[in-house]
Amino acid sequence: MTEVSKRYLIYPTVPTDLDGQSSIIFPPTDTLALSFVLEFVWVLPTFIDITRHNEALSKTLQKFPPVAGRLRKLPDTDRAKGSIYIQLTNSAIPVSVVENYDGTRVNLDNAIVPSTAEWTDSFPGNEILEKDEPLLRFRFTKINKTGQMAYGLAWSHALGDGFILNLFLQYISHFYRGLDASSLPRPSFEKVFFPAPPSDTSAAKRFLPLMKHIRDAKPMQELVAATMQSQESTKPLNFVFSVPQMELLYKRAIAAAPEPSRAMFSKIDVLIAYLVFVYNTVLAEVHPDSEGIDTVVTTIEYRGNPSFAPTAMFGNAAITFTCPSFHAPSPLSKDAGARQRLQYFGRSIVAIAHSIRAGIIQTRSPAFLGQYLLYHNELCRRSYQQGLYQYILPATPREITFNSSYKVPWRTAVDFYEPGSKHAGGRMTTFHTNAILERYIRIFPANPIPIFDKDGKLLNCDMSFDGGVEVAFRLDSSMADLFKGKVELDMTSGFGYSFANL
Repeated sequence: MTEVSKRYLIYPTVPTDLDGQSSIIFPPTDTLALSFVLEFVWVLPTFIDITRHNEALSKTLQKFPPVAGRLRKLPDTDRAKGSIYIQLTNSAIPVSVVENYDGTRVNLDNAIVPSTAEWTDSFPGNEILEKDEPLLRFRFTKINKTGQMAYGLAWSHALGDGFILNLFLQYISHFYRGLDASSLPRPSFEKVFFPAPPSDTSAAKRFLPLMKHIRDAKPMQELVAATMQSQESTKPLNFVFSVPQMELLYKRAIAAAPEPSRAMFSKIDVLIAYLVFVYNTVLAEVHPDSEGIDTVVTTIEYRGNPSFAPTAMFGNAAITFTCPSFHAPSPLSKDAGARQRLQYFGRSIVAIAHSIRAGIIQTRSPAFLGQYLLYHNELCRRSYQQGLYQYILPATPREITFNSSYKVPWRTAVDFYEPGSKHAGGRMTTFHTNAILERYIRIFPANPIPIFDKDGKLLNCDMSFDGGVEVAFRLDSSMADLFKGKVELDMTSGFGYSFANL
């Protein structure tokens, strides 16, 4: 039996850090996230003190008062829709507690899953504007037979991106443990407003093709229909790579680079390059007349530059960026042997990884990023004014997107345990989030593997994948099984094996 046993309404401790301020106006870059809700679940190894958590939440809301606010819109004019803003209402955040007396575990096997609805109090992101609806909701689910606890939340993406949510959670866990939160970055609530881009058409032609997800924004009805069709024609895939596997793949790429000592790509660049290579290999086998992928789109955070986004700016500070297209090495002859094929594999992933890194380096240039953000901001403004939403499905058959949260410490953000405890540092906590999309590779730190006794109680965790990554995405159903088989073969026999031994 599962039932809601308690409901709490948690108000911020007052006065808040924005006491006396009534609202925060959104720049166009924040309106892009209005319809999205982030849903996360942590499976904690033991019950925690919910009253103590709620006290910590109240103190955290004091430091992050917009989270306790409401989304509002200024009146429309004859020429434009009114701007979005957060009214600082110091309203309550709901926390529910669910008692599960029948189950023995939380049935979330991957870090990235199709749905977390069973463990969160989710809400439709596009239905909270101008309503008295909270922008954050918590749910605790107590697995009474085994003592585990699911800690779930739903967070309006309009509040901020993963960086800000992670920081918010760190404040909660610090206050919960009685630690001094002054060691954490202090959130900044100063928004950055960009001017209109120049009227120079040559600059527009240069930048707009790099941001197709917003340039080709769609009405919600069209976006929903396309997403449903995509879900029906694709299969979800999850892969977990250990640190040794990532090292082996990286070393293979370094060895294949023309100048190994000058190779600048990262392990994540190489991992994405590998997945793209396998995709193109499978596509050539299953659909030989189709165009392969030659362009990678990445999601890049631009925090840290005061002109664009201070490090702890409350809000969203990420862009999608189209990396330069890559060119595959000269085709192999039909009678190429395994050694030649393995060399081709190495050269191919190097070419892809170099193109990814080149794009990332380009966005690190303040001059380039400053220009890019002018057009990004303008497209966000246009999308809001016209009621359009970013199109996160593949823009063309030749593109694939990735979004990496590998370096974000999701498990330790909710560390409610005392130092020295076997549960401290997120060691026996697992992290989970929802949404797997077509050719949209999401990357998160790999979870430890829980070890249960015969009664379902958590004994320990296998940390073999600690420091590794989990990736998830959807592929066309005609390709998914073959793709999965090749990756699994490479993971056991050596990267490139599935191609070298075709």
